[in-house]
Amino acid sequence: MKFKLYSLIALLLIVGVATGCFRKTTPTDTTPVGVVETGTIIDVTEKNGQTIAAVPGDVMYIKLTGEAASGKQWSVIKPITGSALELKDHKIVGLVDPAVLNGRFTDEWWLKILESGLIEVQFNYGESGKESETSFAITVNSQPE
Repeated sequence: MKFKLYSLIALLLIVGVATGCFRKTTPTDTTPVGVVETGTIIDVTEKNGQTIAAVPGDVMYIKLTGEAASGKQWSVIKPITGSALELKDHKIVGLVDPAVLNGRFTDEWWLKILESGLIEVQFNYGESGKESETSFAITVNSQPE
């Protein structure tokens, strides 16, 4: 009796494993669908305090400058979280070799707009942990085409 019970359990186990191992699975594409770039780059460097019109897929270019030997830096204040913008590129020139830009540095940002609506963007300049000396802030009014 025990032999038949163990044989039945072993047979069920073998069949269960075999059917599970040979089951055909269809892979699921988990690649997120992104916002396609429009090819438009909007230079907002001289637009401090203004509202900028854009569409999702546009790329904003921001060039900020500072004193290379001062110990001060540009810090992102807004947005800190969310999915409205995507960092495409970020370059800092002149910090390693201050002579390149006569003692100054540039902090360049390329940000792709991903969502519609009002998006606040702000950078502050100053020493870390202290009140900022100056800021750069714009509002992006992103509307679908």
